Amino acid sequence: MFGKDIYWYGVQAISLLESGKLHSPDRSPVFHIVSFLFRLFGVNEESLWMFQILTVLWLIFSLLGARYLLTTQLNEWNVLPNVIVFVLGFLYPKQAWAIGFLLFSFAFLFSTRIHKKIWRLCVSGFFLILATWFHTMVGVFGIGLVCLFLVPKKFYLPIFLCFVIIPHYFLCDINNRLVFDIKSFPLKAAFGMVGFGILWDWYHLIFGNTSTKKYQTIRNSIAFMGLLLVLPIFHFADIQFRILLSILVVVGIFSSNQPRQYFITALSFVFWIGTLIQSPDLFRYPYEEMWNPGERAASIPNNGLLIAHHGFCEYYHFQFRKDCLSWVPDEKAMAELPSGSTVYRLVYGIRRENLNASSENGKPIFSFIQPLGEYQLVLETDWNRYLIWLEGRNSKLLPIAKSWKNPYRKRPDFLQRKQNYGI
Repeated sequence: MFGKDIYWYGVQAISLLESGKLHSPDRSPVFHIVSFLFRLFGVNEESLWMFQILTVLWLIFSLLGARYLLTTQLNEWNVLPNVIVFVLGFLYPKQAWAIGFLLFSFAFLFSTRIHKKIWRLCVSGFFLILATWFHTMVGVFGIGLVCLFLVPKKFYLPIFLCFVIIPHYFLCDINNRLVFDIKSFPLKAAFGMVGFGILWDWYHLIFGNTSTKKYQTIRNSIAFMGLLLVLPIFHFADIQFRILLSILVVVGIFSSNQPRQYFITALSFVFWIGTLIQSPDLFRYPYEEMWNPGERAASIPNNGLLIAHHGFCEYYHFQFRKDCLSWVPDEKAMAELPSGSTVYRLVYGIRRENLNASSENGKPIFSFIQPLGEYQLVLETDWNRYLIWLEGRNSKLLPIAKSWKNPYRKRPDFLQRKQNYGI
């Protein structure tokens, strides 16, 4: 399977089938699509794969449909979908479905085929509501882009300066959801996430000139929003990267049918596919290595909650119907722990020999260690003592013990409110 969240869609859909409710409350109806496929084809990975393919087909259909509404002549079409369509479809399906509706919203808003303005505004608003229903961020992004369409170009510089000054000096962390981080450069972070292809697409978004005169102003607005993403406004991996992907899809419906545009798109495919071949881990977790440790962990009778990294938790929950959390267990998680059970942790990236070498007052820290391939299954209480031991020694293993591989942070408040154990 490709994608780092795909098994979570399965977890949500299974909960709908078994209880009629989502495992974690979410207003988006996209999980009902997965549930429908499970009813038709069974609860399995093949159904999840079909959902991803269906998502990509929906995006392609939306691109072609929006392009048709925006053009009056067939020779104006740009019918080659960008590789971002496949990236969104496989990595962020919920966002991809919302982007499809947003494309239709913009298409009706600027359509040259529908002459009655009131009809265009009403239908455009309807599709914007659908986009927001499927993914709130996409709806907010769409509204922001429409507002930017109305701003004269002469105000771009003041707006840019505002985005430089205000987050840096006046804004702080908002409920752990938005992080105004000035320590990292967003484009560098994006390159580390998915390779050179994203830099190529961003460069031509900003500096390319592949739109007809009719839509040049609109394309300039989209390019300016792409330029704003150079600034560390949000935590890039969680927000800005997804906004950038949305922009790269939206700009496609305003691009003209030119040989130069086909060359740019084709070269983008080359860069993205090259990264996929060389670094497949950027687009998926090694799920094939997770079955054995997951099965062994699930078979322990008093395992009430497993702590493991993001990706493993989703896979584990989908395959074995057991609770897993990719955060440090908080008060809410402990209160939901079944009576007579305990919390275990799958340690990743640290060998058993290193764990055995730890001791306090001549006694081993770990009372239980079960090696499971690349993972070591331990008690969460022992792991907490081990972290203190590593900190006291300023160990070189501490950066591994406190990383995404071994969750060390508690869930943000906004996730606690809508998740049980979740991911």
